[in-house]
Amino acid sequence: MEKEKRKNLFFANDWFDINFLANFIHSDSKIKKTFNEKNNKIGDERLSSRVLNHWYEAGIINDDRPNGKGWKKFSFSEIVWISIVFKLRGFGLDLKKIKQVKDQIDKYNSPENISKCPLLDFYMFIAMFTSTPVKLIVFESGQADIVRQIDIDVANEIGCITEDFISIDINKLMNKAFAEKEIKADYLSYNKAPKSDLIEQIENSISTKDIKSITIKVKDKNYVIDESFIMNDRVKANALLSLLKFGELVENKSSGKSTFTVTRKKKINK
Repeated sequence: MEKEKRKNLFFANDWFDINFLANFIHSDSKIKKTFNEKNNKIGDERLSSRVLNHWYEAGIINDDRPNGKGWKKFSFSEIVWISIVFKLRGFGLDLKKIKQVKDQIDKYNSPENISKCPLLDFYMFIAMFTSTPVKLIVFESGQADIVRQIDIDVANEIGCITEDFISIDINKLMNKAFAEKEIKADYLSYNKAPKSDLIEQIENSISTKDIKSITIKVKDKNYVIDESFIMNDRVKANALLSLLKFGELVENKSSGKSTFTVTRKKKINK
């Protein structure tokens, strides 16, 4: 799904940039090898050879068997993905829509990477070694993301989620895939985790009563945040402008009446 068509947005943040883009995706870690070693068979009666072949044809699972023959062994990452597919089927999604979901979470894939799906492996790692709730969500439009619950909460709070969605708990799927390791999520205090400067600023802005709109732009290595106040009194607008370190005032005329937009500008490092 092209970026401009996305109806629901999650703010890029330092946590994802540092932990995934700068570290995990380029690492040669043991856990990535563990997730992707094909040592497992699936005893799920729902995954018959007929169903499996149908999924191969639809591109839901990659058929990496020699000449497309013989029994396939699965990695832990594939087992979690297959569990996701069964959940999505239970929600009524057909294979075409599930393939669209797969294409979106495969966006960081590359032939050189140990991980066949780095984004899924990353959030499997987060679910396994932290108590952070992790969800795969699919919106009405077909947009799909794997995100932390706190990212969903923030996006909801600032009005960046415009559609209903179905949600699959990655932590619980991991618990089934790794029977020997108890994987638990803290569903009560997860939102006490440290927040990025951008998220804290957004939350401060939306809690300020007089701010009418917030605009966030990316410029070089910074986020530029514009907070706009709309006033009817020129004197008060000029008084507010005089208090701002970086700001501007624009007069808007309509039907012979003027309103004044005072914009406070802030800059935050990415």
